[in-house]
Amino acid sequence: MASLTNRGGGSWRVTISNGYDAQGRKQFFKKTIHVDPNKTELAQRRDAEKEAAKIEADFQRHLLTDSKKIRLSALADEFLSVKKITETTKAGYRHLLDGRILPALGKMYVQDISPRDIQRFYSSLANTDAFSNRSRTGKLSGTSQLHYHRCLHAILAYAVRTGIITINPADAVEPPKKDTPETSFYELEDCAALLEALDQLPDLQWRLFFYLALYTACRPGELIALNWSDIVDDTIFIRAGSAYVKGVHGAIRTDKPKTQKSIRKITLPPEVVKLLRQHKREQAEYRLKFGSDWPEPDAVFTGDLGHRFNVSSPTQKFQKIIQRYNLRPIKLYGLRHTAASIMIREGIDAREVAARLGHSQTSTTLNIYAHAFEDANARATAAIADALSNARREAK
Repeated sequence: MASLTNRGGGSWRVTISNGYDAQGRKQFFKKTIHVDPNKTELAQRRDAEKEAAKIEADFQRHLLTDSKKIRLSALADEFLSVKKITETTKAGYRHLLDGRILPALGKMYVQDISPRDIQRFYSSLANTDAFSNRSRTGKLSGTSQLHYHRCLHAILAYAVRTGIITINPADAVEPPKKDTPETSFYELEDCAALLEALDQLPDLQWRLFFYLALYTACRPGELIALNWSDIVDDTIFIRAGSAYVKGVHGAIRTDKPKTQKSIRKITLPPEVVKLLRQHKREQAEYRLKFGSDWPEPDAVFTGDLGHRFNVSSPTQKFQKIIQRYNLRPIKLYGLRHTAASIMIREGIDAREVAARLGHSQTSTTLNIYAHAFEDANARATAAIADALSNARREAK
């Protein structure tokens, strides 16, 4: 039976016996509840007894733990320190946490966060002004709100795995709805216009970067991380990713790419190899005046002072190219989707497409490019039907 202690001001301490420890000492589970402080002590006690009965029932059903309380802000730091994620992903989590999650929930104890608290937070996100001026409404999109949900859910899931809580309260909340369009990609005629525009760029290095993005389907961060030692003849080996670090010139090359499957080799066509060799010669000539002061001697893509590209630079450059040459607007990542769609259209097996993209599971490829596989399936059906019709005509 739970016992109650009046701590004043509507605060009551619930104490539940929790057996004995290894040394034979009695253990207790304690939780503080709050009732209306304006009621009489007897009325407060009755309300507290009702809450205590619910708490005791949850405790007996192992829905509550006796873990030492920890604030969400402290748990978030612990989560980021032990979670095996790339520096870029970690920076993304930190942006979400510091931007809105921790100001709203950071001081709360994880054990006290309820689905209602999370729902209130999500409701506030829907009415929050967007940091970026790219928002069409000035408010956070549903897709942006969904990023906050995924971050918070991941941290609370870690709390479940480590025994701090037994149930993830975010599971009981309806997550925000994604409301941005599916990632667009170029059709073949768009690709032809893009390549024509790239061939007019005076800067060979940028021409090569976007050629590689389209021909290899690599992530932009993988290309930024590319070293000359990763290139052998007509083959590039993707061994790393890149990340932004505050206070550091350009990007840093990470130890590993996004996933283990992201480590892969890609054969290049002759037109890209030609650009690559030409860029290497030009870069080597330009570096001579810097001598040993060139900071990234093995980096393929560098700024004027030899630092690796900043992670945001290719995106900005690509948008300028689109505007200058009046190309159909897509995001830089759309070139990766374009390459994948071309492979699928040409009948490349889903496993080969997944390997080229560096996806850890083929199901990821199937989910992202479901539209392309559906089109390919329709073409396959038509091809079979045509072949069988031709065979029947020839048999007559």
